Amino acid sequence: MEGNGEGGLHFGNGEDRDGNPVLTYAPSGSRLRRQTQSGTGMLKHKLLQMFSLLVLLVAGVSGLLGWQLLQKQVVDEAQKQVQLDLGGAWALLDGRLREVETIVRMTALKHAVRDAVQARWEDAETLDQRLDLIQEAFGFDFLHVVGRDRQLLHPSQPSAAGTETVWPTSLALNAAMQGQPLVGFELISAEDLERFRPELAARARLRIEPTARARPTPREKEDRGLVMVAAIPLFEEEAPAGAVIGGVLLNRNDDLVDRIVRTVYKDETYHAAPLGSATIFLEDVRVATTIRLPDGKRALGTRVSQEVADRVLGEEAPWIGPAFVVQELYLSVYEPIRDLAGQVVGMLYVGRLERPYRDLRQQTLLTYALLCLAGLAVALLLALVMAARLSRPIHALVEASGRMHRGEPHATVQLHSSCREIEALVESFNEMAETLEERQARLNATNAELERNAEALTTLNRSYMDMLGFVSHELKSPVASMQNYAYLLKNETLGPLTERQGKAIASFENGINRLVEMVKHYLNLSRIESGEFRPMRGEVRLWEDVLEPLLDFMEPTLQAREMPVETDLPDGLVLFADSNMVSEVFENLLSNACKYGRVGGKIRIAARVEGEMAHCSVWNEGPGFTEEEKPRLFMKFSRLENAQSANVRGTGLGLFIILKIVEAHGGSIDADSEPGAWAEIRFTLPVLQNEAAAGSTGT
Repeated sequence: MEGNGEGGLHFGNGEDRDGNPVLTYAPSGSRLRRQTQSGTGMLKHKLLQMFSLLVLLVAGVSGLLGWQLLQKQVVDEAQKQVQLDLGGAWALLDGRLREVETIVRMTALKHAVRDAVQARWEDAETLDQRLDLIQEAFGFDFLHVVGRDRQLLHPSQPSAAGTETVWPTSLALNAAMQGQPLVGFELISAEDLERFRPELAARARLRIEPTARARPTPREKEDRGLVMVAAIPLFEEEAPAGAVIGGVLLNRNDDLVDRIVRTVYKDETYHAAPLGSATIFLEDVRVATTIRLPDGKRALGTRVSQEVADRVLGEEAPWIGPAFVVQELYLSVYEPIRDLAGQVVGMLYVGRLERPYRDLRQQTLLTYALLCLAGLAVALLLALVMAARLSRPIHALVEASGRMHRGEPHATVQLHSSCREIEALVESFNEMAETLEERQARLNATNAELERNAEALTTLNRSYMDMLGFVSHELKSPVASMQNYAYLLKNETLGPLTERQGKAIASFENGINRLVEMVKHYLNLSRIESGEFRPMRGEVRLWEDVLEPLLDFMEPTLQAREMPVETDLPDGLVLFADSNMVSEVFENLLSNACKYGRVGGKIRIAARVEGEMAHCSVWNEGPGFTEEEKPRLFMKFSRLENAQSANVRGTGLGLFIILKIVEAHGGSIDADSEPGAWAEIRFTLPVLQNEAAAGSTGT
């Protein structure tokens, strides 16, 4: 290769001793310098192009994946929340059902009812008045006493009195007449409703409205009644002699579905539209709902879509997912409602508006896109900087060619020598990287071990609390049943007892009471540990709502231990607190005073108002505690050891739960004692203020 007359590097005719051509320098010309500079620029541009393509590819893939994951995450999380909402709705529905059962059971225990069944009650009108009072007080739609011949024993409904039976097809009544109590949901035909109580028949009657996407039906009206019903047998000489039957009609039961929405969704709205909704279906027809039509009326008589009906009513499986409800898209959950025979007769539905989550998803996606664009710009800038840095070693060749062009002493440029700086840099970097990698490996191993230990501890604690909450919750129903039967046995409702049997029943009842206390304490502990221990504040009259019923309930225990109770309370003291939690505080403290106080000793309950807080105290005569024992009083699972406590069993959770209740209300708690003489627990709770009374809906 010959030069062009300007001088520069070229292959000459000379060869080295191995026969390879020798690179020589011509003193004049700058062709090599221009070529080297051009090559450096091309390398820089190629590196920039490669980095840019890589950044764009990664940004595109991550953006697409991020969009899909974000979209799925928002919808999935919202749908999971709706499934939790359904659990809350079932809890309210089951709670109302348990309330119906409890009231019917208590009614069945009344002497007047038993006398009426045993033909010893002559004044049917008075019995009717008593049943009407109970029915009105607890919001029942019907409450009746049925005799052995299945006739009503009181004339509250002349249209029904004297007929062969109250409900010819009632599984609940049939079971009760066989001596078995039965509680659940039941369908009543239009004919039975009309004969039984015409006003309930009118309330159940709905015109079936044409509804888009519903499955075809020839029916034009729905006049059957879906009821919560409880039937409790009445016995005469251990043989079924009749029954008490009562219940609530769910058709047009606006109060129940409104309460579900208020409790589960806290009356939240989105752009003036309710965020949540709830519906009770009789088969596929809405008979009680919070869903509104465009004219503002409740969507009674409208029907569910065919795909939901086929899933829930046909396959008897829950429907979980988005569903078009009358005129809006909701994230919905439908579950079957089964009657006493196990047949699916309706559905329970809860749903959240899909619109807020759609808007949130769009806003989040827009923010994500802007962040991606900003990150892309930064990445491209970094790519430009990195391309420039990687091309810098080429400048060594430019400097060498520049020295030769200036006529400096000849120097042979070895082609492989151009990589020495990069090799040195790579070598140094590799050494440093190996050192850092070893350190990072050790650190990662340590962190992984710590994470495994932490995860194991967290899992163990979660499993413990889950098991504790599950076992305590599952014990509630059997323990309540045991309490009922213990009460019946103790009061000889089921027959007379011998003295030995009476002592056994008393011991059995004491054991049940200890078990009830333990279940209640462990349920509260589970709620505390899971962060669900939050008060629902409202107006609480300290004497009327808490102390008076509590002292009436504990009167037999107080009399048995000859312990008088003194009260020193301001007139009309009203707290702004959770009524159940306040009752639990005073119940635990009075129970402790009875169990650990001196027989015949005095108990004093006092309260005074200072500013926004009520300063309350419970004082009792007894062994008390020492200053050394005081720090352990409010500790979890802690019990003081003395002669009195050795004879009393407990969980060691009572004062700990009281501490958490008081703290949850923003109050404080303390204790004082004179060992061997008395003990006192002092605590504060918020007083109802005018502004709190105006807007107290719970916190």
